[in-house]
Amino acid sequence: MSSPGPHSTPAVIDGLDVDRIAAAVQACPLVAGLHPGAHGAVATLLPGRRVPGIRVLEVDGRAVGLEIAVTAPYGAVLDRVGEQVRAAVAALAPGLPADVTVADVI
Repeated sequence: MSSPGPHSTPAVIDGLDVDRIAAAVQACPLVAGLHPGAHGAVATLLPGRRVPGIRVLEVDGRAVGLEIAVTAPYGAVLDRVGEQVRAAVAALAPGLPADVTVADVI
């Protein structure tokens, strides 16, 4: 994940702090890291930086969901990875569905 510098654009989209969501996902024990998805498609694009692995889905400028791509450690039960990630972001994105993809296993 690109770290915001002192003059970086805050990663807030429709009230969602994408940096905080990314940190919550990375703190999950069954997540080895965020994954940018095929061709880098799962990312939040901001002026001068991107937050890979987290994409806010919008309709008419309003957040309607999250797309999250992660790398899981070998042996992790993939359903539990998704449950853990959704639980971690629930407080940061209340009421929004989170589509979690395990894009790689290491």
